[in-house]
Amino acid sequence: MAKVSVFGLGKVGHTLAACLGASGQDVLCYDVNPAVVEAVNRRTLNRAEHGVDERLAGLGPDRLRATGDAREAVHGSDATFVIVPTPSNTLGGFSLRYVLDAFRTIGAAVRDKQGPHSVSLVSTVLPGSSDRFVAPALEESSGRRLGDGLHYCYNPAFIALGEVVRGFERPDYVLIGEGDAGGSELIGRIHQTMVRNDAPIVRMKAVEAEITKIASNTHETMRVAFANMLLSLCNEMPNADVDRITGALAHRIGKRFFKGAMPYGGPCWPRDNKALAVLVEALGGTSALLRAVDDSNDEHGAYVFRKLLDISKPGDTVGILGLAYKPGTHVIERSYSVDLAGWLAAEGRHVIGSDPMATDEVRAALGDRIAYATAPEQVLAASDVTVVAMPVPELQRIDWSQAGDRAVVDCWRAVPDAARRKLKGYLALGHGAETPLGPWIAERMGNRFDVLCN
Repeated sequence: MAKVSVFGLGKVGHTLAACLGASGQDVLCYDVNPAVVEAVNRRTLNRAEHGVDERLAGLGPDRLRATGDAREAVHGSDATFVIVPTPSNTLGGFSLRYVLDAFRTIGAAVRDKQGPHSVSLVSTVLPGSSDRFVAPALEESSGRRLGDGLHYCYNPAFIALGEVVRGFERPDYVLIGEGDAGGSELIGRIHQTMVRNDAPIVRMKAVEAEITKIASNTHETMRVAFANMLLSLCNEMPNADVDRITGALAHRIGKRFFKGAMPYGGPCWPRDNKALAVLVEALGGTSALLRAVDDSNDEHGAYVFRKLLDISKPGDTVGILGLAYKPGTHVIERSYSVDLAGWLAAEGRHVIGSDPMATDEVRAALGDRIAYATAPEQVLAASDVTVVAMPVPELQRIDWSQAGDRAVVDCWRAVPDAARRKLKGYLALGHGAETPLGPWIAERMGNRFDVLCN
């Protein structure tokens, strides 16, 4: 087994360290924050990621520990994984300031280290960053050239918050962008010990891996936007069920991220779309598709908002079940539910929200602009209209009778079938009204449809 160091102990880095340790590697973690280092060593760092605590439980300090001494971490390991923030900058790109700080620190430690060392960058960066900035910073600070006892690769993670362990241990594939010949061999072997399925290792140039990583996320937003467009079509067209349509299409184009529901959000997808667009534009390429996906996402958010305004009036109470950007996390960055709550409050609706994990974060963001409930039933009982904004598992256990005959708008069609039949005010977005279609078209569209079919 190799000795591995992990630079950066955020949600992803801490989870990677736990997975590496559980796979039999000796792991030495490094972070610039002394409090984080101490918490890792005490096993009190809680990143709220499923499966992390279980993997750490059996790992003593001989298998996994943290240090604030970067030189110790590098000298005590054969390979270093770097997972530090790459925040968006004012132009929409990704800042490398934390990455370059880490690589200069690692290079300085490698300078007087005996033997070879491999460095893997996991953080998302703009295509071209490895060749233009990252690898040169490592070479300059170490006094070595790539291939001369120094190896570099770009090795991004395909993970989702709340499922980071699964992303590392059961990935669709492991992507390694080689910065030098042979630089990926050790990193590949380390992954093979950690991966618990038959995921292939895909090797390519560093710039190709950088493009692949950011393209993966932008392609997923395109699928979400397309499914949401189908939802709005089916919601307006009588006798159409969006789930039947996306279910049929999935036989040809796959099910992943292909369910009409709410706009996408979170810390990755929106910023990755923008970053790829500004890069393509800077290169003189075509970014219309990327811009259109973001525009479509915003348009869908406005569509759902208008539907809620149509079925409520100022003074009504609108409840929102699910406030984080997705189930299984407390993260509210670019959460449509939070935006929706603020918009409804601005339009004179009283808003009450409930979330199993994110209530404190939303309270910090919205304060007393909305009310907060500790249980979904409280939301149902207090609301004239309740919005099912997230398909959380708790929906299966809710006492839906608390809604009485008031409206329940199900954006995900996630309310259990038995409860749907009892809810007199149940509305599933993406299910058109049941009515004779021919007369409806004539009344709704007049001769415009006839002209389209001429």
